[in-house]
Amino acid sequence: MTSKLSTITPQQLYSSQTSEDYSQVIDVRSSAEFRAGHIPGAHSIPIEVLSLDALQKHFGHSDLGHSETLYLTCLAGPRAKRAAERLQQAGFYNIALIDGGMQAWQQAGFPVTRCGNAIALERQVQIAIGLLLVLKVFLGFSVHELFFALTAVIGGGLIIAGTTRWCGMANLMARMPWNQGVECAEHSNASA
Repeated sequence: MTSKLSTITPQQLYSSQTSEDYSQVIDVRSSAEFRAGHIPGAHSIPIEVLSLDALQKHFGHSDLGHSETLYLTCLAGPRAKRAAERLQQAGFYNIALIDGGMQAWQQAGFPVTRCGNAIALERQVQIAIGLLLVLKVFLGFSVHELFFALTAVIGGGLIIAGTTRWCGMANLMARMPWNQGVECAEHSNASA
């Protein structure tokens, strides 16, 4: 049985800190999304790999989630909520969701750390879908008319992504080599 999840607004979290190091924040978005912009000092533990081992790797034997509040964020909230429910089942009860996620944090104008020239995963998916559509239209005119019918596959994928919040293209893009393995500490710069 899980208890009701508490939330904190970006304004409350920002005003509660004495420095711009939010080391008690876990960002459960993909590595690419994290590098494209995250709360300064936050730890990246994508929801797919979130586990007790991952928490120990980042925090050691800490009281986070027990006597100290552990804050969770994602882009807008749904992934952070799923992560919090998973952590509650593992015995962590002092968890707060950052209301509105990174979208709300950025809209409030608070500092964001970016790593290198990462493109947000959402934009990568938009670029890939646009390229596929242009390619299918080109092949439809130049090779065979059946390529026009393949655009229905892309449309079906977009409908599934919109209704279920599961995007196969985003999962595929997150596994691409350019979205893996760059440590933020090596390539970070803060911007408001």
